[in-house]
Amino acid sequence: MSLSPATSESALVDSLRPRLHKTLQPLLNQASPCLPALEKTCQKILSLTGGLTGADRLAQIISRDPALSCRVLQISNSIAYSPQQVITSISHAVSWLGLDTVRSIVTASQLVEQLSQWPNQQQIVSGVIARALVAAVHTNELGMALEYPSLSQLFSSTLLYSIGDLAIASQSQDLYLSYRRIPMTAKTTAARIIEETQLYGAPRLRIAQALGQMWALPPAVVELFSIEELQTQERWNSSQEMFKGLVIGCSSLIDAMTGPPSPSAIEAAKRGLLTGSGLPSHLFSDILGRALDRGKQLVHSAGLSFDFWDDSVGPEISCSIPVPPPVSVPSATVRPQKQGPSAIETNPLETLQLLQTALREAKDINTLLSTLVHALHRDGGFARVALALLNPSNTDQLVGRLLLGMEDPTPYIDSLSGSLTKDHPHFLQLMKRSDAVWIEDFTVPLGNPINPKFLRTWDPGSAIIAPLRVGTRPIGMLYCDNGPRPQQVQQKDYHAFQLFFGQTTLSINRLAGVL
Repeated sequence: MSLSPATSESALVDSLRPRLHKTLQPLLNQASPCLPALEKTCQKILSLTGGLTGADRLAQIISRDPALSCRVLQISNSIAYSPQQVITSISHAVSWLGLDTVRSIVTASQLVEQLSQWPNQQQIVSGVIARALVAAVHTNELGMALEYPSLSQLFSSTLLYSIGDLAIASQSQDLYLSYRRIPMTAKTTAARIIEETQLYGAPRLRIAQALGQMWALPPAVVELFSIEELQTQERWNSSQEMFKGLVIGCSSLIDAMTGPPSPSAIEAAKRGLLTGSGLPSHLFSDILGRALDRGKQLVHSAGLSFDFWDDSVGPEISCSIPVPPPVSVPSATVRPQKQGPSAIETNPLETLQLLQTALREAKDINTLLSTLVHALHRDGGFARVALALLNPSNTDQLVGRLLLGMEDPTPYIDSLSGSLTKDHPHFLQLMKRSDAVWIEDFTVPLGNPINPKFLRTWDPGSAIIAPLRVGTRPIGMLYCDNGPRPQQVQQKDYHAFQLFFGQTTLSINRLAGVL
């Protein structure tokens, strides 16, 4: 005689409870649950992702919450989501980002709100939430490419797939930290399950399955916890297989990326997703790069941090657009003032021909950008020329790379670096443009504030700032001026800059295969 679902659920809970580590046994106390806040949040997540379908209705709900409104606008105005325009209203954000992405932000806020419930484990729990959010963004991005019919289901299910870790981390910080170290000694799935059982008293996914049944999560989610390991060499042939493959595969990838350094584990997780999805490898790499970037934006907007096990050996996500490494600055002192007419003024034709020749000979974008910076300083006559690039896996981070025109470039490079949303909001807006901007007077208030540290360090009178793009994708920016005040950039300087900049932009896009 078969057991009813309720009987089966009760049997699982009853069989696990006495075997669990004593610290975890209260998790499965059905009469007096120890995590009512987390259970309530899981139900909110399901309600949000399934019920809010109208863009106007969703915008109204967000607008009533100032903190949530701020998060939505911050993400919608990040380079990762909004490369060419400024979004100022919630309704615009909802229409631009799409319902599923905005639901993702609202859903994330439901989880983050619960952090106050665990003051002693807040840092550990916030890390679990951050990893779950980044994994959910990966499923969303891959699901979009595969035209999965319900992206919100993918996102919510990936978040809920972390409930076992959330529950354990909130209940016992020490036990969860010990679990995170298991990959250092257990190299196979079977070995990992044995160590989990020795640590917790039962496998981690079995505990999650019992919690999912107790909290009445959707059967499709609960079923995920019964799968120990997916077949990694098979193509997904149905929407059900795609659902399982994306949720488990993306969760495994983020766990591998943020766990003890293991290139083989990361590659195995990627290989499973690539094989299952059937996507071309170059498109797959682009999606992973974009997903990591957008996931970090979501995590940062929620006030969390996404950390690798050891940042010094953090994994690299391949990207079709190369990003130049730090470029060494010449040791020779260069005076930050012009010394007579520039080459572009005295011999424009030959100067541009020399630039074109150098650009044609460049074999990569690194060399192209270095050529442009040196040409602007040497032949364009600009006293100070700086290059800053976006972090390819976190486009909220601007990194100063190269500066010509100063004896000690370190403080100047440092003042160019930092968060675009927090440190350099004016640069953020300029980088969404496609044209170079001539700021004629830095003493005149601008629409978005200039970082005071930047102004103190550079003391510019006027300058030219231009976004660097490959196709429509921003990769960084150029800064040129004629030295500190009272030196000014003139109209002829702006015209000269346009000549250099236009030639290099064409070369960058040709080299990248955009043209």
